[in-house]
Amino acid sequence: MNVLIIFVVLVITTAGHVDCRLGVGQMNVKTTTVHVENDLKVDTVLTLHCRSTNNDIGEKTMHSGQIVEWSFQAISGGTTLYSCDIKWNNVQHKFVIYDSTKDEATCTSKCMREISPDGVYFFNEFKNTWEKRITWN
Repeated sequence: MNVLIIFVVLVITTAGHVDCRLGVGQMNVKTTTVHVENDLKVDTVLTLHCRSTNNDIGEKTMHSGQIVEWSFQAISGGTTLYSCDIKWNNVQHKFVIYDSTKDEATCTSKCMREISPDGVYFFNEFKNTWEKRITWN
């Protein structure tokens, strides 16, 4: 009988603790997909290598018009950052392709990018426009 009473007290105490933790400070986690298209001239092969602190998507070879996508769990208001190295012909660049502190204002779950000969374009789904954020020197 004493074991049953102790068990019931533990269950009630633990259940109350779990309810409090879930109700206060709950994080808003969402799945975000980054969509990158090779928008270079026909027959231009692009090598793309993107990574965050926790995730390396590996090196991808993209022919003209091809798309690479990856998804991750992002905490709303967090600091998720993906940077990329790209190469084509004799051209090389490194840049940030996703920064949650900026991109939460322009895309919700699918963040589209186009790599072109003059820079990188980011799609703003709220304005329904492409914005050139990165220019090659």
